[in-house]
Amino acid sequence: MANLTISIDENDKKYISEFCEQIGISVSGLYNMFTKQVIREGKIPFEIGVEHPNRKTVKAMKEGDKLINDPNVKSYTFDEFAEEMKNW
Repeated sequence: MANLTISIDENDKKYISEFCEQIGISVSGLYNMFTKQVIREGKIPFEIGVEHPNRKTVKAMKEGDKLINDPNVKSYTFDEFAEEMKNW
């Protein structure tokens, strides 16, 4: 058996350790399962990618940017917004 050392963010280590404890395996066991699946499938066993917004979302984002910079549009604090929503 070989040893492998990896660097991981402290919070990520805490959360992955808690997850593994909840499902009854060690962190080492989790990485061994990952490694075996990569070897068996010949690929990373989950999708890695960058999501691109569709045209409708891009249009909404641009509209939002215009509204943020429009001095004629009233801005609300969260509390003001929540109060306004109660009146709807």
